This record gives sequence, C-alpha cells and structure tokens, in this order.
Amino acid sequence: REKMPKEEKEDAKRKREEDDEEKDDDDEPVKKKSSEEPVLKKEKDEYYAELGTKEFKNNKTQKRVTVSSFKGNVNVQFREYYEKDGKMLPGKSGLSLSKDQFATVLKLADQIQAAITDLS
Repeated sequence: REKMPKEEKEDAKRKREEDDEEKDDDDEPVKKKSSEEPVLKKEKDEYYAELGTKEFKNNKTQKRVTVSSFKGNVNVQFREYYEKDGKMLPGKSGLSLSKDQFATVLKLADQIQAAITDLS
C-alpha cells in the first residue's frame, strides 16, 4: 500500500469527519456525538458503557461494551443494542471475549492505535 503525504491524510481525515456530521434527511442515519467521556455504568449484575448511538427512520441502535459474569466466567462483550418498546435490547451479533483474550487486546492497544493512524 502506498503511503499518502501528510496533507492528503489530514484532508481525508477531515472529509471523513465532515461525513460523520449529523444529517437531517430522513433517509440518512444520524450519528449522535457526545463530548462527554465514556463512563462504565452498573446495571443489575453487569457493567456497560455506551460507545455510540445511531438513529435511522425512527429506529435507534446503540453500540455497547459490557462486562458480565456467566457460569463463573467474566466476559467482555461488544454488541449492538436496539430499541423496542422503549427498552434497549441486545442484538444477535456481537463479540464476547474472555478475561485473557481482553487482556491480549489491551496489550495490543498501542499497536492497534498505530495501525489506525497509519491507515487513516
């Protein structure tokens, strides 16, 4: 893959950010941006943090990271939730990581960030 000059990378990043801006057209998804820092909240026997919310034609979806225990094993889950009858419910698809797998992801965090920067 050929590397882009720094100015082109910055222009491309700016364009993507502009594309992510909120849109008023009913046919376009609306991304709600929050200036607040993410906070892990406790609900019943699990913890969760909202990663982002989208609204599309009166439907609301939300990405979450959740830490919970199942049969004595602690898992970290990344899942999309959807709204039904005023409640946020988990969707079918998602990713569940064990404590060890999540620890491996954390060890890779700097390398993942460097890859994101390189590809941006």
